[in-house]
Amino acid sequence: MLTQPQRTGCILAATLALLLTACSGEEGDSSTDPGDSAVATDAAATNEVATTDSDPEDSEGDLQDNIDEMAENLEATQTAQGGGTATLVVGNQEWVFESVLCAFGEEQIGQEGAVFNLSSIQDGMQMYASIDSFGHSVSLNDIEDFENPSVSLDAFGGEFILLDGKTVTAEAEFTDGTSESFDTVTGTFTASCP
Repeated sequence: MLTQPQRTGCILAATLALLLTACSGEEGDSSTDPGDSAVATDAAATNEVATTDSDPEDSEGDLQDNIDEMAENLEATQTAQGGGTATLVVGNQEWVFESVLCAFGEEQIGQEGAVFNLSSIQDGMQMYASIDSFGHSVSLNDIEDFENPSVSLDAFGGEFILLDGKTVTAEAEFTDGTSESFDTVTGTFTASCP
């Protein structure tokens, strides 16, 4: 089972790979994007850290470095190509993201069974939502301090995300990964993709 830091790294690597695939070239363009090898390297590095049996304290610094690098790459892509908005309300807390990256369908996302993918990084947090072969998921994670995150909210499984063109809405029970008992709280998610 992946720890929270490893899970955060995997989400960032997957998001970066999927969104760069969706944003590279024009539709139907089969040319190779020079950024693809960097994405593969980031994903491989994250996977290597996640599966290595070495001392966890030794790998945490490397994992944070990998997460920081992937987050910087994703933020640069978001600045260049993003738009729209996303809002998550869980309990009495609200997070508003002023720019998002979205991809729709297997061809754009590059993953079998993928329907939708959204990511946004702002103020050290990553908002992530997807519909794929594993089901529906929405998460918000502190990516600046994965060892002691200020926010770790996840909703997954079932079918709770509704797509209407480029408008996204969802209501679900979010698990609070920062609580010792992993409490669940009802939340709503809305987004407008560029």
